Amino acid sequence: MVSQDCLSKTKKGGSAGGRSPFAAWALVAAAVASVALACAGAERALDFMRYYAAIGVVAALALLSLFAAVRVWRRIPLLALHLGFALVLGGWAYNALEGPRDGYLRLRPGQAGRVAERGSERGFDFELVDFSIDRWADTGTVRQYTSRGVVWAVDAAGKPHGEDVAISVNHPLVKDGWWIYQSSFEELQNPHTGEPLYFTILQCVKDVGLPFAALGGALLLVGAAWFAVGRSRRAPAERQGRGPGGPCALAYSAVFLGAVAMLVHRTVATGHPPMQNMYEFLMCMAAFIPALTFVSAKWDGQNTLLVDAFLTALVLVPVCFFMDGSVKRLMPALQSPFFVPHVGAYVVGYVLLARAALGAGRRLVPVGFFLLTLGLVLGAAWGKVCWGHWWQFDPKEMWSLATWFVYAAFFHLERRLPARAERAFLVAGAAMVVLTLTWINLSRIFSGMHSYA
Repeated sequence: MVSQDCLSKTKKGGSAGGRSPFAAWALVAAAVASVALACAGAERALDFMRYYAAIGVVAALALLSLFAAVRVWRRIPLLALHLGFALVLGGWAYNALEGPRDGYLRLRPGQAGRVAERGSERGFDFELVDFSIDRWADTGTVRQYTSRGVVWAVDAAGKPHGEDVAISVNHPLVKDGWWIYQSSFEELQNPHTGEPLYFTILQCVKDVGLPFAALGGALLLVGAAWFAVGRSRRAPAERQGRGPGGPCALAYSAVFLGAVAMLVHRTVATGHPPMQNMYEFLMCMAAFIPALTFVSAKWDGQNTLLVDAFLTALVLVPVCFFMDGSVKRLMPALQSPFFVPHVGAYVVGYVLLARAALGAGRRLVPVGFFLLTLGLVLGAAWGKVCWGHWWQFDPKEMWSLATWFVYAAFFHLERRLPARAERAFLVAGAAMVVLTLTWINLSRIFSGMHSYA
């Protein structure tokens, strides 16, 4: 955030470097639109966004974001957010206007398929040599499935040459601008022998807007990080002692150590970091809160024991008992280096923002916003590596985006907000966090990519 010196030069009700109320309320409107698309479900939302009118709206929003960037050019974090958002929207609109460049190959061993744009001679052939399915020994569920084959192309001298490749979930083949994904497989029965006959399903994607989206995501992170490392415009919370001490500190330390022990046990039992479903997600949040109690006491002298104990003992832990706590192996899509940082960013970010709405750790709100941004960007990158596209208009994606819009609007308006309005904004943001977590379960009713979470 910005320095106190800069704020002292700003008139009450104004902002240095341009005014941003219009952009803030536009972000609130975007949050409402995101919620509407989330309620429509991924398939219907994506079909709607493919209309030229919807594409035009996205392009117009990109231009509007650029215009807003010009108006706040002296406020570096807002400038980065608006430029980044404009590039992300522009990248998506560019992909949509260029027309679909997706295709699928359905092959069994010994068959080959052509990867090329329609009407173009440039491209390559993929010949499937082997398709294998790796299963978990204890459950028999699919652990990973892999297509091994040869990519045939013609060199400058006109001679064909082959390259051995392997394609699996979260490990696509990238060649000549094409991304080839292990999408799924089909199991049939050989009518002659009765043995299973497998066909691999490979998705072929050419993403012309990816460079714009990648640069935009980087700028979003820069803007959010700028807020996180800057100083708050308001004085730190009034000191309320050095935080929990004596028997309370010992009891709370025992709670923290017990939660950590539960996470370690869960990790050993499942064989993966405990962040797969809502049961494990809430457990991670409950384990992290006690550490924040001591961080708040150390950083700004605020005793947050009462609020943190309320969240842990009366909200998170009881809710866990209503979730499915059965041990499950990770499905192929979740076996990714993005898994822990993506989910972990949301775990910590949601905790920080929920505490702030209850009056604890207000100075950590910018850090929570940065973590929301980090989770959003990492999720988009993971979606690109795993599913073929960095944005699928999935209900969970849209709810998370709506939450991000609310907090982005807060940072646009914070210089103008009185204390009561600021608190209302933080409470509204926390409500969006709760709704986002709730939507993880509700999304199973609708078509979406996060139905397993």
